[in-house]
Amino acid sequence: MSRRPIPAEAFEHGDPKRYRRGCRCRPCVDGITADARRHRYLRNTGRGALTTPARAAAHVHRLRAAGMPDRDIQAAANIADDVLYRILRGEGQIHRTTELRIVSVAPPQEGGPGCGAGIPGLGTIRRLRALAADGWTAAELAHRVGKHKQFIVYLQNSDLDTHVRQWVADYTRSLYAQLQGLTPEGAGIAPHIVGRTRTRAAKKGWVGSAYWDDDEFENPDFTPAIEATPRFIALAENTFELERLGHTRQQAAERLGVTKDNLQAAIGRYRKATQPELCRHPETAAAA
Repeated sequence: MSRRPIPAEAFEHGDPKRYRRGCRCRPCVDGITADARRHRYLRNTGRGALTTPARAAAHVHRLRAAGMPDRDIQAAANIADDVLYRILRGEGQIHRTTELRIVSVAPPQEGGPGCGAGIPGLGTIRRLRALAADGWTAAELAHRVGKHKQFIVYLQNSDLDTHVRQWVADYTRSLYAQLQGLTPEGAGIAPHIVGRTRTRAAKKGWVGSAYWDDDEFENPDFTPAIEATPRFIALAENTFELERLGHTRQQAAERLGVTKDNLQAAIGRYRKATQPELCRHPETAAAA
């Protein structure tokens, strides 16, 4: 199906695009004249109207690093999403006016709306990678936080020493907490898509949430032991053993080197994970 033509009214008076769509007012005539003079100047000085997307792509990466979502970049530069991602892939050439609009977009200023202080992004990146390893697609994560899929993908594939804005870290932490105990299949994502997402994450060495405690995401010295029992299972089972020996839950948390809240969360995850097994063996459930 062919795309509908963009009407002249979609552009301001003085924009060459409005003139090309039939408007012959004085500002539009002046605009197309200035555009023609500029193109002639570029040709005469050995430059064409097209250029490589490298400079524009580098500026988009700077805007992303400053915490600016792709949708805001597109709106500020007045470009479509397919143009933005073609630039980031380095495909073909772009018009110099497109490059100019992109490099003219200013990064969010400290204290401005949608900004926040820059902080280490280690925990943010690890949480998003863990969710991918659990099977949550970037599209689903982006939908839940109201961002663009490519921004989530960009964060997941960033270096662990990347800095992010405080608000990015905050909504990632909130998203991770929201998805605790849920499965992608239970949220309606097709199993084959979940499996494909898990496979991609595994190839990159990303580890699922079962091997993390929430306070370990920000710890640069912590490396999850993939071959070991998932952390939440080990914590829960060790707690139950300590309680059988007469320790309180607070004492168990202190002996295991975690906070009581983290221990409670691990036990909750353990019970959700083992609930189907308990249902199949009622005598075990009664004993528990």
